[in-house]
Amino acid sequence: MSIISTSPSHNNNLPTPGHNPSLKQVLKVASLISFAAISQSALAGAWTAAEGGGYNKLAVSGYQATDFYGDSEGFDEFKGDNYSLYFEHGLRDDITLFGTLLYQDLEQTSSAGLTTTNDGFSDIEVGLRKRLLDGPTIVSTSFLVKVPYLYDKNDELPLGNGQTDYEARILVGRSLYPFGYIGLEAGYRVRTDDPSDEYRYLLEYGISAGDNLYFRTKLDGTESAKNGERISTDGINLSATNEFNLGKFEFTVGWAFDKSNGAKSKWGLEATYNQDVYGDNALNGGGYQIGLTREY
Repeated sequence: MSIISTSPSHNNNLPTPGHNPSLKQVLKVASLISFAAISQSALAGAWTAAEGGGYNKLAVSGYQATDFYGDSEGFDEFKGDNYSLYFEHGLRDDITLFGTLLYQDLEQTSSAGLTTTNDGFSDIEVGLRKRLLDGPTIVSTSFLVKVPYLYDKNDELPLGNGQTDYEARILVGRSLYPFGYIGLEAGYRVRTDDPSDEYRYLLEYGISAGDNLYFRTKLDGTESAKNGERISTDGINLSATNEFNLGKFEFTVGWAFDKSNGAKSKWGLEATYNQDVYGDNALNGGGYQIGLTREY
């Protein structure tokens, strides 16, 4: 993986990596330390996978909400069990293909005691991430497409909004070695039918505690662009309203298994707690996730 910025300095009084072998080596070591500071079982947002390398996560999660941000007098409880497969694969050192396949088992109960259920595959997300700037500070951009081909949006409790989305995002990562790393992300998601477009943002911090144990926390936010059709919440899937704001807190602890055996694939386990912390026209709940990770 090439992790040295070869762009020359704009200050002619400073040596450039190409002209000063010692400085070039220092920058290389600094970049390597920056990359090593990322949690062992995952590539943090802005970082890209090495060519031919990648990351998989197979996870099961549970979510429950008995409250709602906004007006939904007919709501009593929402439950969801999700099974997800997330992948990243390095097409080149600076370009990573990524995506998510999600299976949902949903149950929603009204205040009148009427329960509706549905299960099946939800939206598919596929994207590309391109690294623009290398070094201790990483800058990348990504483009993602979400497609609704695996479910019927006319179901009584649909598994999504039933439209195609397009999202562009800028991602920044910075090593704080030896105190972990920090990541910032900002994006805009275009939604092709009635639901509002969305501003997306994320703040992430992670740190390792030894060779195997690591921690990660995130604030993941969605803000409506207020250009959609806000409809009544009666009788719809309250986890996929047309126009909403939502902020979610997430805390993860992970364990990377011993890598000393020289195996190509490196396995790990992650446990995540998540909680909705603010929002409008959205469910207010929380849950957990258990995931099996593989880095190769």
